[in-house]
Amino acid sequence: MRKFNLFNFLEKKIDVAEISPVTQKLLEQYAFKELALHIAISYIANTLSKCEFKTFENGVEVRNKLYYMLNISPNPNQNSSQFINKFIEKYYYDGHSLIVPNGDNLYCADNFDIEDSNPLKENTFYNVTFNCHTLKKMHKASEVFYIKLDNKNVKAIVDSLYMHYSEIISIALAAYKRSNGTKYKLLLEQYRAGDAVFEKLFKEVLEKQLKTFIENDNAIYPQYKGIDLQEFSSKTPANTGDIIAMRKEIFETTAQAFKIPLSMMYGNITNMNEIVKVYLSICIDPLADMISEEMTRKYYGYNEWKEGNYIKVDTSCVNHVDILEVAQQVYNLVGAGFSLDELRSRLDKQLLNTDFSRTHFLSRNFVPAEDMLNPETMKGGE
Repeated sequence: MRKFNLFNFLEKKIDVAEISPVTQKLLEQYAFKELALHIAISYIANTLSKCEFKTFENGVEVRNKLYYMLNISPNPNQNSSQFINKFIEKYYYDGHSLIVPNGDNLYCADNFDIEDSNPLKENTFYNVTFNCHTLKKMHKASEVFYIKLDNKNVKAIVDSLYMHYSEIISIALAAYKRSNGTKYKLLLEQYRAGDAVFEKLFKEVLEKQLKTFIENDNAIYPQYKGIDLQEFSSKTPANTGDIIAMRKEIFETTAQAFKIPLSMMYGNITNMNEIVKVYLSICIDPLADMISEEMTRKYYGYNEWKEGNYIKVDTSCVNHVDILEVAQQVYNLVGAGFSLDELRSRLDKQLLNTDFSRTHFLSRNFVPAEDMLNPETMKGGE
C-alpha cells in the first residue's frame, strides 16, 4: 500500500525522539486528513477491484487472453486486485494514472513524464518507471491506457480545504493536552550558577529522574535535600468535543469531494442496499465508464468497436445478493427472456455452459398488445 511521503521521509531521516514540537504538531494534523483520504480511496479501489472487466468480440461476451489479464493476472508480480488498487491509488493521489502494455503483460506506472504541448497531436509518455525500472521506449497516447481527473486533483482540493482546519485542530489539540497535563515547580534552596559539576547534576535530575518520574504511572522520586518538587497545576475536565467536530468536518469534506455517502465514511451503514446504490451511481459508475471507454478506444479502435469489440467494467457484481431474497425476481427475469447463465453470472454462480442454460425463455403472459384483442392467440396458460 502507498504510504504518505512525509511519513516515509520521517521514518528514514529522523529519530522519533528528535522530532521538534512544530514537526510533531504537523504529524498530528496530517493524521486526520490521511485517515479520511485512506478510507475514501481504499473504498473506491476495493470496489473497482471487485468489478468484472468484461470483454466482447462481435457483440458476444468472451473470456480471452485480455480477459485473463484484466481479471486474473495482469503481470507476473501482481494479481488483478493488487493491480487495480495501485491504479486507483495513483489516480487519486497523483491526479492521473497510466497503464503500459509490455508484451503480454500490463503494468501500472509508478512515475512518468508526459509531453502534451500540442493539443492537435498525440501526447507522448516518457521516463515511464515501474518497480524501479525505467523504460527506454517513449509511448504514444494510443499505445497506453491513461486516465486523468477531469479538472482538478481531488486530493489537492481536500488539501486546500484542509488548510482552513489545520489551525483550529492545532488549538483544539493544544487545549486538550493542557486540560490533561500536569505542571510542577522545582524549589531549590540554592542554585550555584557557573558551577559545572552542579549544572551537570541539575541537568541529569531534570532530564532523567524527573522525566521518568512524571511520565510513568508507578515511579519513585528521590528527594534531595534542598530540592522540592511540587505540583501546582489545577486540572480541568478533558474536552474532546472540538477535536471530534473537526474530524467530522474533515470526513464530510472528503466524502463530498470523492462523492462517497457520508455514512460509508463513518462505517455506520444501516440501509446497505440503498447506500450502495447511491455510491455506485454517483461515484463508481462514472469512473468505470471512463476506464471502459479508455481501454476500448485504445485496445480496439473505431473499426473493431464498430464490429462489436469492446471492454466493459461491470459494476453490477459489487453489491452482495442473497439468492433466496431475489428468487421471485429471478423467476420473473427467466420469463422475461434472460438465460439461466446470464442470471447465474449476476448471482456470482458458476455458469452451466449448456445449450439449456443458454436458452432464452419467454412467458406466454408476454404478448403483443394487438394480440390481446384476438381471442385465438390468448388460449392456454403460461
